[in-house]
Amino acid sequence: MNQIVLSIVDVVPREGSAPVNGTKPPPANLHGVLGDWAVVGYGINICSIVLSAVVILTTIILVFKNRSLIARPSIRISTSIAACDMVYSVCQMFVFNNDYMKTLSEVRLRVMLWIMSGASVSFVFLSTCMGIQLLLTVLTRNSHWAGVIQPYYEVTSFLLAFLVTHPYLYIGKAAMWIPSAQVFYLKDDVEISRRNLWLIQWMWIFTGIVFLFFVAIFTYLKMSQVWREASATHGAPEKLDLLDTATLNALSEERKKYIRSVTLRVTCYPIIPIITQTLLVVGNLLAAPPYWLFVLSNVLPSTQGTLNFFVYCMNPALDVYRKSLITRLRGTRKKKVERFDRLSDSESTRHLPSPSLPSSAFSAQKDDYTYV
Repeated sequence: MNQIVLSIVDVVPREGSAPVNGTKPPPANLHGVLGDWAVVGYGINICSIVLSAVVILTTIILVFKNRSLIARPSIRISTSIAACDMVYSVCQMFVFNNDYMKTLSEVRLRVMLWIMSGASVSFVFLSTCMGIQLLLTVLTRNSHWAGVIQPYYEVTSFLLAFLVTHPYLYIGKAAMWIPSAQVFYLKDDVEISRRNLWLIQWMWIFTGIVFLFFVAIFTYLKMSQVWREASATHGAPEKLDLLDTATLNALSEERKKYIRSVTLRVTCYPIIPIITQTLLVVGNLLAAPPYWLFVLSNVLPSTQGTLNFFVYCMNPALDVYRKSLITRLRGTRKKKVERFDRLSDSESTRHLPSPSLPSSAFSAQKDDYTYV
């Protein structure tokens, strides 16, 4: 998420500035604007919007065909993350337009700030829910509690995220846009502003990243034991998010390779927030982050929709549908090739000599026209 727009570039004012009415003015010179990087951001956000829409539509179609998929936490969480990414990317495209942002009133600035913050924290909360699911099913084998709480992952994440970030609508003595730095600015005392921003948003994102980091490591290490155990493991690795139905059985080498693949794919879920949000949090620890950090903090969060799309496509629950689609595409291509060959043969026979001619002449003529 473009959190850097929210506060990474000193949403709180720089120390040493002259106080104005009990507060400090916004910083005059920071890292500058995105410039040509805004064009890159537009492209990445458009890609994320399109791919997020594909994820949502695909889930709707598949659920209509197979209602049991709605019980799969990984499918629901990926689809919900896609919705968050769409909302955020749309807002971020407005933020990249410096001229447009300068025209917004304080109320509209606060609303956009809240929506972007809520979408970002929702994304982290949803990813954390996937981490909790892995913690309960893979690491602690407590599938009972996982089954009890997993139906409430999405609703809880959305409500809690927009609830904890709603103070953006009223905190600070004023909210404004700084064109020279292309960031939001909340006018308030330095220490109070920093405390509020961390309590409202950054504390939650930081905690989620740390939690997901350890979940990713321990999940990978835990499931990697399967690589070294030739005797037994879970019989349904494609249901790693619903291990309560798994049974133990002997594994073939092919089965072990499949579980390795599933292990890597499942571990990808908690990795995305680590990739997209870490530099964002680091930047918010600095009073004046460098330009390269400002750019990365804008660009990396824009990739969330794209990364979520790839993880969604690798979801073990969709293996059957993915293989079916690949088979159909290959079958369609094969039919087209066969049809083209038949047409080529038919076209070539128009110019063939009379059947009364020797077969050797017939073959030679046919070969010539086949390659035309």
